[in-house]
Amino acid sequence: MRFLVTGASGFIGSALCARLLAEGHSLICLSRSVHEDTPGVNWIRHDLVSDHWKQLPRFDIDAAFHLAGQTSTYRARQDPMEDASMNVLGLLGLMEYFKSLPRQPFVVIAGTVTEVGMTDQIPINEAMADHPVTFYDISKLSAEMYLMQYVREGWLRGCSLRLANVFGRRTQGQQADRGILDRVFSQAAAGANITIYGDGSYLRDYLFIDDVVSALIQAAENAERTNARNFCIGSGRGISLKDAFSKVMSLAAEVTGVRASHQYVAPPADLSEIERRNAIVDSTAFRQATGWVPQYDFDAGLNAAYRSPSSK
Repeated sequence: MRFLVTGASGFIGSALCARLLAEGHSLICLSRSVHEDTPGVNWIRHDLVSDHWKQLPRFDIDAAFHLAGQTSTYRARQDPMEDASMNVLGLLGLMEYFKSLPRQPFVVIAGTVTEVGMTDQIPINEAMADHPVTFYDISKLSAEMYLMQYVREGWLRGCSLRLANVFGRRTQGQQADRGILDRVFSQAAAGANITIYGDGSYLRDYLFIDDVVSALIQAAENAERTNARNFCIGSGRGISLKDAFSKVMSLAAEVTGVRASHQYVAPPADLSEIERRNAIVDSTAFRQATGWVPQYDFDAGLNAAYRSPSSK
């Protein structure tokens, strides 16, 4: 099959491309930077915001994974217009391109479970009403709504995967406030003092990168059952921030021989409201539609990320 991937150089995109190539598929990768073509990969230099979609060659594509975008809650707050341009207008141009093709690909976009906003309900699922509380989540929800309208109009088919906290080794292109576990590991390995805001009791649902890649692929492979839907994607297990950090620090000490300390401090005044929440994700709907089941629990994911030869 032939797939188009945006954000192919990023954390999730690069892992997805590696899996698709290993499975024998051919790829078209859109990137703002220059890349040389490699076997099975056709790199196209294209900026979804500043370049017009009509400049793109007219490819025949089976499915498209839209992973490009602005990913920082804090950057979105600093520049809401830039955030909306990248996360909403960028997708709109891409969908107009897909709409213009003789054969429209199935479109899978990456959303976030934080689109639901602040809630006391655990676990989070698709039945909950959306009340986003950050500019970033507003743009992600808007992008999802535009995709669903294109589907209702009969112009495209597609779905959105609202991802929990994805973890694995952070790539250079990822925003600094993403990949918190990777930063904790790097700091702990260097013997730095790890800071935990508040009492560290907030729960998070961490989903290992390999399981995210599997979910994306299965969403496209089961298009008849995933079309016109958004799905919450997580491990279904919660772990407190303090326990997650402790596990990462212990692993860093085992791997490097360096044991770091930690301290609890008051949260900064500008801490986003969305950080003060508990989150566990119910992925039952997606499992029923595709058969997807996460293969890594938190400990297995940490070991795969930081112990395996490929992580060093």
